[in-house]
This record gives sequence, C-alpha cells and structure tokens, in this order.
Amino acid sequence: MGLQPYDYGLRPHDDFHVIRRFYLNHKHLEILNRLFTPMIGSKAIGLYHYLNQFVEFKQDMVLTHYIIMSELKINLLEFRKEMDLLEGIGLVKSYVNHNQQHSSFVYQLIQPPSSQQFFNDPMLSVYLYSEVSKQRYFQLKAHFEDYVSIDLDQYQDVTRTFTDVFKVPNKSMTVDTQQIESEEAYGGMDLSHVHFDFETLYDLLQNHFISTKIINHEAKTLITQIATLYGLTPEAMKRIILKSITSAQTLSFEELRKHARTYYLIEHEQQLPKLNAQETNYHNNENSGENIQPSDASNNWLKQLDETSPIDMLASWSESEPTTQQKYMIEELIEREQLPFGVINILLQFVMLKEDMKLPKSYIFEIASNWKKKGIKTAEQAYHYAKKVNQPKDTHSNQVTKGKYKPKQLVSREMTPKWLEERDNKASNSQTSDNNVNADEDETLKRDREALLKRLNSKREEE
Repeated sequence: MGLQPYDYGLRPHDDFHVIRRFYLNHKHLEILNRLFTPMIGSKAIGLYHYLNQFVEFKQDMVLTHYIIMSELKINLLEFRKEMDLLEGIGLVKSYVNHNQQHSSFVYQLIQPPSSQQFFNDPMLSVYLYSEVSKQRYFQLKAHFEDYVSIDLDQYQDVTRTFTDVFKVPNKSMTVDTQQIESEEAYGGMDLSHVHFDFETLYDLLQNHFISTKIINHEAKTLITQIATLYGLTPEAMKRIILKSITSAQTLSFEELRKHARTYYLIEHEQQLPKLNAQETNYHNNENSGENIQPSDASNNWLKQLDETSPIDMLASWSESEPTTQQKYMIEELIEREQLPFGVINILLQFVMLKEDMKLPKSYIFEIASNWKKKGIKTAEQAYHYAKKVNQPKDTHSNQVTKGKYKPKQLVSREMTPKWLEERDNKASNSQTSDNNVNADEDETLKRDREALLKRLNSKREEE
C-alpha cells in the first residue's frame, strides 16, 4: 500500500537522496524492461531508471522533489502512485526523517531478481503470464534461459582449493579493514502483513494423518505466497497439499504450485489472477501534511466485499465449496442484473441467513431485481437496506457483530408505484372532468333547442 499520509507529509521542498547497494548491469536492465514493465507499467520502471541517476550525487548536495516534478512533468500525487508500484513489487524501499521545518527522504533502489529467481517466484511468474500472451511469455522465458545446459551431476568436481594453490603464512597478520556494505539482493514482495491461518491448516492435515513437519520455513513462505496469489483458504490449501505429497512423504513445491494454479483456473474460467493496484487515498495537496484517519473495520469489511468475487465470497463465508448449480446461478445473476460484486455478496449472505443457508434461485432473482430498481450500487448501501427492510420486533435479537447480521423475517409490502398512482389519478380526474363537460354541453343544447322551438312557434302564430 505504500506510506500513509500520517507516516509522511510529502511536499515539493522536501529533500531526498537515492542509494543503491549493487552494480546495475545490463542483465538487471533487461529484467526490468522485459519482465517488470508489463506488470507495473513503463512509468514506474521509467521512474526507477530516473532515480538511478541520483545515486552518484554527493550526500551534501540538496535535491528536492521540485526537481522530480519539474523534469518528469508530474505532480506529487502521480509520483507517489508510481512509487507505490515500485515499493509493492519489491524494487524500492522508502525511508523518511521528520523535523519541524521539513522532511527528508531516502529512496533505496533494490537489485532486481535474476531471471531464475523471477520465473521460480510463483507470484511474479503468474502475474507476468496474466499480462502477456502465452506465446510471449515463453518467448521471454526462453530469452533468459542458458544457451547450453549441462548436467553437472555427471561430472566430478576437481577444482583446486586455496591451500592447494597458495602458500599459507606461518605468522598471524592483523589487518585493519573497513566495513564494506554488502549488496542487498531482491527479497520478493513484502508479505509480512499477510496472515494465513497455519494452525487451522495443521489441524486439517493431522485429520489425514499428515505430519506438520513437512511444512518447514521454506514451505510456509511458498504457501503464504500461493495463498495470497490465489486467495486460498486453509481448507483449499489442505486439498492442494494432499495432492502434492510425494511417495517419500515430502512436499513437492513444483506440484504444489501446479495444483494451486489448476485449482484457481477451474474456479475462475481459465483466467489467472492479475496484478491490480488498490485505490489510494492520497490527496493532491502539495502544501499540506494533514493526517487522514484510516477507515474502521466495518468499512474495510464492506470495501472487501465490493472487491471480492461472489463465488470466492461464498466459498469462504460458508466454508464449503459452492455447487456447480450455485456457480451457474451466480454467473447468470451477474450477467442478467449487472449488479456490482458488493451488492451481490450482501444479497447472498442475506438470503442464506434468512433461508437456513439455502440459495433459492427465484427468490434471489426477485430481490436482485428489486435492489437494482432502487439503485443500490455498493455493499454498504445493500447492507443498510437489508437491515432496514428486515427490522425485527425484538431489537436485541438483531445485533450486528463482526459485520454479520441475523435477520428475522423479511417484511414485504407490495406498494403501487407512484407513477401508476399518478396515471390512475389523472385518468380518474380526466374522466370526471369529461363527464362534467358532457353534462354541461347537454344542458346547453337543451336550452338552445327549447329557445329555438319557442321562436319557431311564435313565428307560426304571427303568420
């Protein structure tokens, strides 16, 4: 997510320094340009190259963000958005030091991964595959493969050691050495804030008599990556792990990645996940460092519902895999009513809680049609409307806890639409008016006829 506004108040006159603890060679440039550009865009990679020039500047030289704004023709909001992409993908680290007058920033460029690291990383390789065609992906992979691949297992290592070649001095020597900073290699995407319920996974595996010792530190890292990439629950991960255990009762990482990918493709119509950046809450206010309070847990829950596929929500919320008929029903509902994910997620939860965890199709479509007519477009609107139309008599039995509600019986009232009432009223008034006009016309004709007959009779009498 990058730095939050209360972590820094970035202003144009704030100074910055750029550090790089590795030598940027042509292989790194190829990795950045060929592999990272399709994922985070040319603007972010261009910013990485642009910042690299400031590594050579002396520390006592003052560099402000005015330089970045002026030379790149961007504002600070655009700068931070591109920096977020670089930080999120693991290519840049940002540090800040505040004082009363201004803030000072340090941007550290991280060494790009090797091609082997990149294509062996389950997240990077899948996100790249999602952004380019299949043919292009294998073209890129072939470009970085060694032209000659030799299996060294068939050879004997006969390399001479240091003592085989050089004489070792008899006297001990004391050498005053200066500490040299080591290169900081690419560490992948930072998933330190991602929580995966390993305790539940261990319990599920023990039910199948699988020892938890197969999940070592390296396996936990890979499982966290895969669970984050594909949005897997402990139950889904258990099934994938069971398929990935070898005959020697070890966990095959390659099989784990393959089965996780297959599982996701089946659930998402052969579409791999894409690298989508979140919407930031940065304000384009370059002269102010006002703090913005983070949203509360309820808003985060509703926002998550707006961004989660109804099929994924249903699998996670009900803790069971949706049936094929339920998936077809949800797809038909999305296609027919064109409602946002958040509204459909609230609708499904509402119906399941009311109908004893069942999903009657006709009832769901009836409610969906009604909500669409009322213009409900977000999970928050759907949530409050569902509570409004289902107010229980006993308010104590309808408490909201952890974003879930327990509705009782839906109060349904069939009301005549306002436009229909107005139409009927107009028709009734028109009919009444017509009747009155007709009555007036009849009375006038009667009087005119009587007057005409009277004049005719008087003329006859005169003759």
